[in-house]
Amino acid sequence: MKKVLKRVSPESQGISSARTEQLLRELHSFDNEVHGFLLAVNGKVICESFTYPYRPNIPHSCHSLGKSYTATAVGLAVTQGLVSVEDLLIDIFADEIKAFGIDVKPGMEKVRVRDLLSMSSGTKGMPALNDLWFENFLSAEIVHEPGTTFLYNTTGASMLGAIVEKVTRKDMVTFLKESLFDEIGIDEDEIIWQKFADNRTAEPGLCATTEANLRLGMLYADRGRAYGKQLIDPSWMDEALSVQVENGPVHGADNASSGYGWQLWMNTTPGTVRFDGGQGQLDIIWPDKHAVAAIHQSGRDPQGCDNTVNAILRFMEEISDSPLPEDPEAFSSLIEYASTREVKALEPSAIPESANDLFGSYLLTEGSLIPYIEVAPMNHDFWYLFHDRSVNPEAVTVELRPKNDAVMLTLNRDKSFLCGLDGKWILQDVTGPLKGLTKVACCAQFNEDGSLRIILKWLNGWSVSDILLRKGDRPGDLLLTNTKDMLHEYLPPVIHECKGRKVRI
Repeated sequence: MKKVLKRVSPESQGISSARTEQLLRELHSFDNEVHGFLLAVNGKVICESFTYPYRPNIPHSCHSLGKSYTATAVGLAVTQGLVSVEDLLIDIFADEIKAFGIDVKPGMEKVRVRDLLSMSSGTKGMPALNDLWFENFLSAEIVHEPGTTFLYNTTGASMLGAIVEKVTRKDMVTFLKESLFDEIGIDEDEIIWQKFADNRTAEPGLCATTEANLRLGMLYADRGRAYGKQLIDPSWMDEALSVQVENGPVHGADNASSGYGWQLWMNTTPGTVRFDGGQGQLDIIWPDKHAVAAIHQSGRDPQGCDNTVNAILRFMEEISDSPLPEDPEAFSSLIEYASTREVKALEPSAIPESANDLFGSYLLTEGSLIPYIEVAPMNHDFWYLFHDRSVNPEAVTVELRPKNDAVMLTLNRDKSFLCGLDGKWILQDVTGPLKGLTKVACCAQFNEDGSLRIILKWLNGWSVSDILLRKGDRPGDLLLTNTKDMLHEYLPPVIHECKGRKVRI
């Protein structure tokens, strides 16, 4: 039976509803698009808000926040006596090193599990995270004494997942479901975790609901204890939650240079930590306050994610140990604000007569149209490593048809997006090259010049495709421009230009 988290007033947990609404408004004031937010004190939710069309039950890309799930799996394996943080990598993978003929460089024989947990394995840069990532790491050059020097290392975090799957003889999700998820109330459909080509669980390949992230943060706030059971050895949790390696300074981001624990970050506020994923996927944890905040967002603002952390920490600092008098009016105002957040769709528009020339079937003759979800902040999608090779992400044919107050965009004759022209999102499932990441909200608008703009907002993350379709110079030609926001301030949008020719079918 599902372990339900109680929803209560902020006043019952020592903070006012008015102050809680102020925090929520502040989070929405940053130039980040908040998708989901949950805040719990003493194991009870005092604030919950999802920005439509994002919904509570849709797993959302976590980016490197997923590393904290992987580290938790290590903690469980340690607690169960399957591995030790002092175990050496070359001992754990002795069979693989021999079987694959891996050239282990001097110094790798010193790398322990704890060095991977603290991002201090000593490698010269991050070994390439490609289809040979496993061999790349074990054959990497060691230039620092393991355990002494911080270097952010996603390939090293992937090795932690490989360790868990080696010592448990189970894939990550199965092991976590049996040892953790059932215990803390995370349902199987709240997690989607991609696989590498070698069938090892990918890092960063996790999508999880905001509530799942909250529950994981609550486990850390209670130092490995949940629902009366000590799931992870307290000594492991104590190390995880404390500085294991110094990692600063980082200019303009104090919360990124306050020390690193085990696949989590220290904040500038003493005694607080966070799980942290790119573009603002965060769990902010204050154990002594028994307070946890989980947020999914799209971090367009260069300072937005740090602003988010600081705003939440300021709020948590004000939480009292004693309940406050109830304030029904302020609580009602909080609920009203929290429940009415929405990303606006395009403005309503009618189908113009000129659209008859735009509607039809086209064969793409130049360029490529790739509208599917991207979940890594790169000009070339990092998650291509996890693509289902049987699904071609590039459209070869495009069909555009009217359908009541909407238009239907169909790619390769089998992937259809129904896009509303009435100023509302239409939520649907469209299968793409990433398994399980199918949730998309669509809208459309005809412009005064007769062109058509279509927005595909992928709800399993922050990825958006903004597609402009317009007639070419020759009758029967279609020009398409697909713009994808990469979010990082130093990365311009990715723009795909392509051209189609109308065909008869």
